[in-house]
Amino acid sequence: MENTSSPAHHRSALVRFVRGETFGLATTYWTLYIIGGVIFFIFGSIEVGDRDWGPYLGMLAALITWSFVLLLGVRSGYRGSDPGKALGRVAILFLLLNLSNVLATLSFI
Repeated sequence: MENTSSPAHHRSALVRFVRGETFGLATTYWTLYIIGGVIFFIFGSIEVGDRDWGPYLGMLAALITWSFVLLLGVRSGYRGSDPGKALGRVAILFLLLNLSNVLATLSFI
């Protein structure tokens, strides 16, 4: 008898990671968000301290784009009954954390 596995078992490690199958959806995307936020805070604080606003605004745009990319990933991997409700909650948390991060970096003026 042949071993005929379904194509879902042959997904790459990256696809499994993005879908939250490796560490779980919440752990994967919160970790990716925190990594992006910490990078923004460190380099954003340096740019604000130097009063170099061009790169700071570019990094702010990248942080917002990163948040949307993560939300798209959550949407693609979410398997619950009401994805809109879950996405709304995660989006609000990302927004509040982004605002807090921006205010924290601007405190270095």
